[in-house]
Amino acid sequence: MTHYRADVTIFKTADNIKHYIHFLIDHYSKMILGYRIEKSSSALAIKSLIQNACLEHQPEKLQFLTDGGSENVNHIVSDFINAPDIPIKHIIAQRDVAFSNSMIGAINKIIKHQFLHPKKIADGNQLINVMSDTVPIYNTVRPQMSLGGNTPEETFTGLSIDISKYTHNFKKQKQLRLVQNKKNACRVCF
Repeated sequence: MTHYRADVTIFKTADNIKHYIHFLIDHYSKMILGYRIEKSSSALAIKSLIQNACLEHQPEKLQFLTDGGSENVNHIVSDFINAPDIPIKHIIAQRDVAFSNSMIGAINKIIKHQFLHPKKIADGNQLINVMSDTVPIYNTVRPQMSLGGNTPEETFTGLSIDISKYTHNFKKQKQLRLVQNKKNACRVCF
C-alpha cells in the first residue's frame, strides 16, 4: 500500500502577504510529490495534488494521512477519495490514529527555514520562482540522515537505505567545515 501525507503551511513574503503552500509527500521516502501555492487554505489544491500524484504514480491502494483542517476534510476531497478509481483510505491524524502529521510539518519547516527565509522573498511571484528551484533541490540533491544519506528521490525510486554510506565521510566533512568556517568567522572566535 502506498502512503501519502498532505499539509499546508503559511509563508509571509516581504510585502506582508500570506501565501499558503500545500504539500503532498510520499510517507516512506519523504519525497515532495507536489505543491501548490494559494492565497488561502484550499480544498481544491489538496484534491489537485492527490489527483496529479495518483495519475503520475498510479498507486494500487492509497492511504492518505492529513490533519483535520478544513482544506483536508470537506466534500471536494471526500468526493475524489470516494470515487471508485483508486481505493483511497483517508486517515485523520489524532482522530483516526493516535499520532500526528508531524513528519510533513518537519518538511514544511525545512523548506521555510533552509530555503525560503534566507532569501528574503519579496512577493508571490518571487516565491513561485524560488519554490520551483527549491523542491527539486530538496528531492534530488539534499541527502537525509533518516534515509541513510539518500535523497528522497533516490529512496522513492528504490535505492536501498544504507546508513554506512551516509556516515562514511563524516571525518572528512568535519575537517572541510572547520577550514571553511575559519575563513568566514570573525578573528575574535579563533
